[in-house]
Amino acid sequence: MNQLFKITLRNDYAFKRIFGSEENKDVLQDFLECILDISPKNIEGLELLDKEFQKDSINDKSGVLDVKLSLKNNTIIDIEIQTRWNSEFVQRTIFYWAKMYTENLKTGEVYTKLPKCITINIVGNGFNLNTLLHSEYNVVEKHINDRLSDELEIHFLNLAKVEENNNEKDEKKKKLYNWLRFIKTDDREVRNMLAQESPMMTKANETIEVMLQDPKEKWLYENRMKYEHDKASWKHIGYKEGVKCGIAQGIQRGFADGSYQAKLEIARLMKLKEFDINLIQEISGLPIEEIEKL
Repeated sequence: MNQLFKITLRNDYAFKRIFGSEENKDVLQDFLECILDISPKNIEGLELLDKEFQKDSINDKSGVLDVKLSLKNNTIIDIEIQTRWNSEFVQRTIFYWAKMYTENLKTGEVYTKLPKCITINIVGNGFNLNTLLHSEYNVVEKHINDRLSDELEIHFLNLAKVEENNNEKDEKKKKLYNWLRFIKTDDREVRNMLAQESPMMTKANETIEVMLQDPKEKWLYENRMKYEHDKASWKHIGYKEGVKCGIAQGIQRGFADGSYQAKLEIARLMKLKEFDINLIQEISGLPIEEIEKL
């Protein structure tokens, strides 16, 4: 069997494809059990809150292919993978946590109805808050380190700390280490080796093998990879323009121009491959009338 292309789960499309699908909920459960201090019984029966890829999520500048779920005890969890750390990441993750925390409170309900919310951020490169592989942040009293509430829980998993050798003795930490290595690598042999140690990694690996043989999966994967490269380029262009018109406005312009051009290119390529026009519209976010003119 020939490998058509390399896959790493650092790509957020591939990550969601493995951990955010209904058929792989048990894989996601296994991964969460390594990270959270929650009874496995409470993680069982988790419900995915975003089971489908949303319109524009592949290429739109605001599209985030995160994995969002709820547990039986109403805890809401959001998992996001980021290729590279940036200076706004802390504020950004707090903002998304706050939005997730408040959006479920209905008018007239008491504050005690607010759910516990957990965000899990998997970072590829550049994480600089600490030197830990897995760190957890909460709201605590400064002097006695007393936790004010368990409702704010933000995790960071630093892929840069994952090395080939794992001497961890604690089984839970060792399992997490192996999962992070599985996510980080693009080496098929490494994944096959890790899969031999875990039934859930075996299942995840089987899903990846299906992706490796599917031209459409390749197209979606590589488009998301291209988008990430383009996004970095748009930021650079925006920064240079920012010297003239203000950094914030320059970055915004770089994003806006680049995003529209990316959508046009995606739609054009899909049309050449004779994809259904409704699917082209769903993925690119362009009006059907505009697609028909390409």
